[in-house]
Amino acid sequence: MVAYRRLLTWGVPTVAVIAIAMPFVHIGALAAVPLLVAAHLVIVRVVLVREAQRLLRPMRRFLNRWLVRFSFLWIGLPGYGVMTVPVVGVALGAGTFVLLTSIAHVSTTVSLNRERTGRDLAPWERLVPVVLAVISIGLVLLAIGVATFFGWSVMAIMERMQAPSG
Repeated sequence: MVAYRRLLTWGVPTVAVIAIAMPFVHIGALAAVPLLVAAHLVIVRVVLVREAQRLLRPMRRFLNRWLVRFSFLWIGLPGYGVMTVPVVGVALGAGTFVLLTSIAHVSTTVSLNRERTGRDLAPWERLVPVVLAVISIGLVLLAIGVATFFGWSVMAIMERMQAPSG
């Protein structure tokens, strides 16, 4: 609990300062947002959940780790991406930091409590990461399909424009 509070104490102002600067980096935000998500994930892993993960059985540790990773993917990217909007982005960026840190903390705490009481994995503990993985893979495949279709369409338009009229 101390590490959680300490992480929020210095993390929220840090993210707020980054959010204030984010609208001014323009295209650099494309690199800054994923870097911020990755840095936050590493910090949460090192500061908040590393010691607790060691107390979990392998399967619960694996599922908890992936639940946190997927939450950073699904919440972190759009949440930190909104930081490019002036003023509103500061509050949403700080809120994203609090939400993601809280998800990691609560998820780990619940897993530890379930482990301590000797409970087996609940169906939801197995189901949530699997559903998020399937959705993630599906969206990646959809994005590849859309990009391929878009590229093919652009190439077809360019071929028609270059073809001699007659």
